[in-house]
Amino acid sequence: MHIFTNLLLWLHFIGVGLAVGGGIALSQTGPKLVAAPLDQRTELWSFETFFSRLGAAGILTLLVTGPLMVWLKFGGPGGFTRWFWVKMAFVTLAVIAVGLHEWAGARFKRGDQAAIPLMFIGGRLAGAAILLAMLSAVFTFN
Repeated sequence: MHIFTNLLLWLHFIGVGLAVGGGIALSQTGPKLVAAPLDQRTELWSFETFFSRLGAAGILTLLVTGPLMVWLKFGGPGGFTRWFWVKMAFVTLAVIAVGLHEWAGARFKRGDQAAIPLMFIGGRLAGAAILLAMLSAVFTFN
């Protein structure tokens, strides 16, 4: 079981890297996409789509490996301090913010310019929530 939980932890770290890396790449691609003339957006949309999928894969990996580790390694969340629940609140906020970013991005891709601020809010909120979830994890597990 120890090897399995170590592999889950490794996958969890991979998920963090994918989520944060995808988010950082989107923070650079999104403004360029918004500012680009319509005829130049096709290539930028391919980057936006790729980085969004990368970040979403990271979030999905975290959502699968996190609960598995909590149950397999710790027997559930019963013995954790309040920091665990603070972490889970930030994880929830990050998932909602990613959803907002994806929804607004789809609206923008269909030509809705009013979705641009929602894309940026979702992306920035997701990034902040993920970083705060990681900080809370330090207090939870250390």
